[in-house]
Amino acid sequence: MKQESTKRVSWTILAEQLEYAISSGHFPVGSQLPSEYQLSQEWNCNRATLRCATRFLVSTGRLHRKQSGALIVAKPVFRRNLTNFEPLWYFAQQKHRTFTSRVLSLTIQQAPEPVARILQLDEEGNAYELRRVRYLDGIPAICETTWLSATRIRGLERFDFSNESLFEILAAEYNICTYSGKQRLDIVYANENESRLLQVPVLAPLFSLDGVTNDDYDRPVEVFRASIRSDQIGFACEIDRTSEL
Repeated sequence: MKQESTKRVSWTILAEQLEYAISSGHFPVGSQLPSEYQLSQEWNCNRATLRCATRFLVSTGRLHRKQSGALIVAKPVFRRNLTNFEPLWYFAQQKHRTFTSRVLSLTIQQAPEPVARILQLDEEGNAYELRRVRYLDGIPAICETTWLSATRIRGLERFDFSNESLFEILAAEYNICTYSGKQRLDIVYANENESRLLQVPVLAPLFSLDGVTNDDYDRPVEVFRASIRSDQIGFACEIDRTSEL
């Protein structure tokens, strides 16, 4: 009996089929995909082509590969609007995601020259440097460093930034309302420290987000730099044009 030959189909088509199977609930979030052999038999496709499709979905965060090699359906990538300056925990809450933090350090030290210039620091140039790892649904997703003027904002040591929002503290305790700012998005590759903190391989691709947040008088409040896992958080630029109507 002649064996049926496998279909010649591109890996992009297979990736779209897998994406549809996931979004339609055929493969629920948290479930393990059938083996490569089982899927190739079920879909009558080439295993190498299927492997390209699953690798692509791993790179986009739709699938997660365990050390055993098993493929697990991941939650959709958390997408942040670059024009949105709401606290990350609040934005995550609206998406029914859990956002937590671990403080690595909070110190007062002389700020780097570009930071001191932006924050308009005095001659001593002292600034708070707050370093945190931010977790999305328990997965380390962001390494973040924030600088704030130690002259304008005093006594930050009183607060627990693993449980409290910086923006809420600034509003409630210092009467500083964060309102606008600038952000720059680049691609970088994980160094050894980022690899350890974010639990990714060295040289894994990361988003690098640098920016300045201003208050409602357009004065700079914070300078920040973040390294972000691209398989956990994505970015978009959405502009609300309703005010133009």
